[in-house]
Formats: sequence, structure tokens, C-alpha cells
Amino acid sequence: MKYFNFKRYKFSTIFKNINLRKYNLSEVYKFFDFKKFNLHRFYKFLDLLAYKFNKIYKATILKKFKHISFYAICILFFVFFIYISIPFFFNYNKSKFENLVCGGINAKCSIQSDISYSFFPTPRIKFNNIEVKDFLNKSKVLAKIKKAEIKISLFNLYNKKKINYKNIKFSGADINFDLNKLEKYKDIFSKNNFSPISITQANINFFYKENNNLKIRDANFKYYFSKNENKGVLKGKFLGDSIYFSFEENKVEKNASTIFLLKLPKHKLFAKLNINNSTTNKKFFKGTALLKQGKNRLIATFDYKDDQIIIKNSNLRNFFTDGEINGKIMLLPYFDFDLDVALKGLNFNKLYNFIATLDDQTKNNLFRINNKINGKLNLSTNKVYSKYNLVNSFESRLRFINGNISIDQLVLSLGKLGAADISGFIKNDKKYTNFRFENNIYLDNLKRFYNKFGIFNKQKIPFNLFISGNFDLIKLNMRLDEIQGEKKLKEEDLQYIEQEFNNIVLEEGYVSLFNFLKLKEFFKLITAEDS
Repeated sequence: MKYFNFKRYKFSTIFKNINLRKYNLSEVYKFFDFKKFNLHRFYKFLDLLAYKFNKIYKATILKKFKHISFYAICILFFVFFIYISIPFFFNYNKSKFENLVCGGINAKCSIQSDISYSFFPTPRIKFNNIEVKDFLNKSKVLAKIKKAEIKISLFNLYNKKKINYKNIKFSGADINFDLNKLEKYKDIFSKNNFSPISITQANINFFYKENNNLKIRDANFKYYFSKNENKGVLKGKFLGDSIYFSFEENKVEKNASTIFLLKLPKHKLFAKLNINNSTTNKKFFKGTALLKQGKNRLIATFDYKDDQIIIKNSNLRNFFTDGEINGKIMLLPYFDFDLDVALKGLNFNKLYNFIATLDDQTKNNLFRINNKINGKLNLSTNKVYSKYNLVNSFESRLRFINGNISIDQLVLSLGKLGAADISGFIKNDKKYTNFRFENNIYLDNLKRFYNKFGIFNKQKIPFNLFISGNFDLIKLNMRLDEIQGEKKLKEEDLQYIEQEFNNIVLEEGYVSLFNFLKLKEFFKLITAEDS
């Protein structure tokens, strides 16, 4: 090689200069004597398995991950907040929401406030003061609504045209329904599809005439639907009671049906209707009904035709009677009924005990009827079971007129004694309940009559008697206008009989009024004094 001449540097010359004998190698060896050192301890110190690098690694990574996840959550929340806030910047067209609220019923709506957006607790559109015109008469108001909210889907909030409106919530509404137009209402509602809606704090007015209307106060209503069913629930205050009403419509073609439920807890009223909707004629259908009021129960099958419910194959039962009901109930143009109630028997002893256990307030309201109940009732029984067998059977024709009761005819069969008929009118007012009556008594067998009542002055009782007067059904006080047999009784005789009747028969109110022994005591007294 040009630059390195190994011949010039001889290794033998180098080794000649190194004299190993000068150095004591044994001393050097002693210095490196490995037996003096505890290599086991040194090995333990260098044992990599003693160090838990896995935990150290995890702790380090977890610490970093916590920071990363916190930042990721903050970023996601911030992005989500921006996303749900996008609708704040949209301009909303009132006409679109007016059509959304009322388009389903083809009515005209007017929104009298600004339209705003809120994302709490869920995304929704808000507006106030909505007026809905009657779709049959544009000059009349169907509903006034204080507040409205339309819930919207979380999807597509960034695109105003693609926002999905889910359901509508109204609060503080006044709604008016004209029962004269109920059939037209039904046609309109049946032809339109509605979004699920809920109504809170509403007053719903059903009216037929100016002074003839019903109102449900503080009403809450929910309506929702699916492909195969529709459901609705109404709660509120009705006739001084809490009302619960629901319907569930099954739209499966072969088993199409609708179930209605009605509950009035204070009146102890429960009603259930199961209607078969499978027929093609929507104005005619069949169904079954269950009606409970206290211990009274009615089970019936019925037909619905021309806005009338025709009752048939029914059974009426309570703890003192059992029988059948037939007839019809008219729903339009207003509620009315014409029913025949034929009882197989009436246990007067149980009825008497039931009346005796009532409190005074309930007894005073025995003949008070709600002024919304109107109709005709033919009530009869083939047999009256009682301890003294005074009345064997009866037939009656009654009419209910705006809270009053007209007794067109009440015929009492007294068996071998004879018969009696009563007619009159029960007038109800806030302060009183009065029964204006006329009564005819026909005696077929005076001897039996004398023996029944223990009367010995046998020549003073005429075969026929006519009695008229006024009976206060709250204070339980009798006022006689006239008693006539073969001759008309004088005024002083009327006053005496009236006084004794009030003192004896009405001594304990309704309890003594239906007590045969009190009636017997009264007859014995007035005939004895007259002899």
C-alpha cells in the first residue's frame, strides 16, 4: 500500500518493548476475583421481570387516554350543540305551520305570535295564541289554543326542508263541538289523517242549544296511531266527577273492532263497548256492552243504526232485582232514550234495607236526576217479594225531562185487595224536590182490606178513593189537596188526616214511609177517630 507500510512497523519490535515480567499478574487477578462480589444481589437488581412494566405502561397510557377522551367528549358535545342550534337561525313561515295544525281537518288556522325554536328538553317548534275556525262555518270559532309545540326529529336539523315533524302538543285550549253537526264532524275526521297530538288543560264544550250543553273541564287528551291501530285517552272533570275515556281501534281487516272505556269514579260508573267494524256499511255495526254502576250491572248486545243504539239480549242485575232491558238510545241530534225494563222479580225487603242504611244527604237526593238525562222508561215487575205482601206487582211509564220526572202512570197490583194507580210530576230545583200527585185506590174485597189493616169500623171505608196532593221529598212532608170517595172530605178532615200521616208514616223519614206497620197504624187511627 502506498500510505501504510506494514514492513516499517514490525510487531516483533513492539512485543520486544513490552516486558510482561515487570507486572505482577497475580495482583491483577486478585483485583478481578469475582468470588468477592455477591453476584446474586446484582442479578436481582438487574432482574427485568421484577419490574412491572405492564402497569407502568398502562398507567401512562390511561393518563393520556383520560385527557384524550375528555377532549373528545367536549368536542362531540360542542359539535352536537352547534348541530341542534342550527334551527335557531331559520326563518319560519307561519302559513306552513297553520297548515300543519289545521290541514288535516281542512280548517283555517291563525297563529297570532312569532314562531320560535327550542332544543330543551327535545327539539321543538313553539308558537302561541292559535285560533281555529269551524270547518263547517268559517264565521264560528272551533277552538282557541294558548300554546302549541311541535316536536321534531333530531335528524336533518341542518336542512329546514327535510325537518321531520313528529307530534303536536296543545295546552290551554277551549274547544267547541256543535252536536247538531256531529255526523258532518265524523265524515271530516274519517277522511283525514292526523299527526299524533296531545292536549292539556283544555275545556271541551258539547252544545246542542244555548241552554243545553255539556262541558269537560281540565281535560287532557292524547291521540296516537300506527299502521294497525289508533288509540286515544281523555281525562278531565265531568258532571262534578273525574272522567276517564279511552278508545282503541284495531284496523286489521278481518278483526276490525273498536273498544271504548268510560269511568266516572264518584258515580261508581264503568262502561265498556266492543264494536265490530268489519262490515262495509260504516253507519251500521254490532257490538257488546258492559255497564256497571255501583252494584248494578248490565250486559247487552246491540246494533247501531241511524245514530241509534238498539239494545237486545240484555241482562240487568243487582242485589235486589234481576231482569231484562230492551229499547233504543238516540245519540243525535241530542242524547235521548226509550227503554223497556222488565224485571223478573223485585226483592222489596232488600231494597228497603238498602234505603234504610243510606245517609240523610243520599236519601234527600234519591229522586234528583241530572238535567242532561232525557228519555222514556217503562219499568215493570211480575213479582214483588216483601214481608207483608201488600204490593204483588207493578207497571209504570216514566219520562225524564231536564232533571224532572213525569210519572205518566204507575199501576200497583194489590192482589186480592184490589189495585191502585198513581200519576204525577216530580219537580227538582236547587232548594226542593216536590212530587205533585194524583192517586186512585180501587178495593175489590173490603173484608180482606179490613183484616189486612186491622180495621173494625167497616162501614166507613168506600170502595174507591181519589187522593191528590203535594209531597216534599226532601223535608218529607205531605200536603193533601183532596180526598174523595162517595163524597168529598171537608177541609178540617183533610188537615187531620194530613197531620196524622206526617206524624206516623213519616215519623222516621223514608224508613217509616216504606214500613207497612206504620201504614197500618195510620189507617187504624183515622178510622177509629172517625167512628
